[in-house]
Amino acid sequence: MTIQQGFTVENGADEETAFAFAAERGFDFLELNMDHQFDRRRVDTEAVRDLAATYDLDLLVHLPYRVDVGTPLEHVREGSLRELEASIDTAVELGAETGVYHATTQVRASKWPHDQVRDCLYESIDRLTEYADERGFEAVVENVKSPFFDAGDLPDLFEETAATACLDSGHAHVTGQYGSEQADLLREYGDRISHVHLNETRTASGDEHLPVGLGKVDFEAIAEGMVETDWSGTCTHEVFTFDNEPRAFGKERFDELLSTAKS
Repeated sequence: MTIQQGFTVENGADEETAFAFAAERGFDFLELNMDHQFDRRRVDTEAVRDLAATYDLDLLVHLPYRVDVGTPLEHVREGSLRELEASIDTAVELGAETGVYHATTQVRASKWPHDQVRDCLYESIDRLTEYADERGFEAVVENVKSPFFDAGDLPDLFEETAATACLDSGHAHVTGQYGSEQADLLREYGDRISHVHLNETRTASGDEHLPVGLGKVDFEAIAEGMVETDWSGTCTHEVFTFDNEPRAFGKERFDELLSTAKS
């Protein structure tokens, strides 16, 4: 059982400060956000690789997520896929081996047949999986809050595609897959869920991306599911803040839960 933990680096944060903090507080990697104002054409990939080497940390990325890989509109979907493919190329240059992306679309469920949109999603996922594999990169599909795809659809994803997944705890919670259901997914499909986003929420309707221990997500059950199945993978503390201390708090709390589950 090898569980590596890291945290997200938001656009605008000082990267060297993040790397130094991660190394000091026992994190294994950082997950760089490649959305919002991130510009893959201008990023200094060599400088990021040097930082990772200096602080002996691995790097993951969150690929752009304000793109539309599930739309039945052919040219919109094609443009989104090309942008994600270009971002994968940049991620490889950064030295990352894993990138998360959203299986989502902007089209409305009331206007488009569910099966048609789902077919488009799976076709895109197959293409991105193959593109990434050819480059020695793992593109993992994150469950989202969507009528077309959420954590409850992961078993179908695994049956219909060769993709691996990122289980987002907050997204799952607000779509009705609570801690025990997430633990069951890890027990049954742990070989296909290689990455987990750890984030809390205090409500049943909105994912707030709080540190572990400050919300209602049953992380005790999730930790028990990981330990019972000897799960190995990466876990990102996806906390929306420029302050790194809450991330360290979440790691300490999750470490305690893992330790208790092992005892």
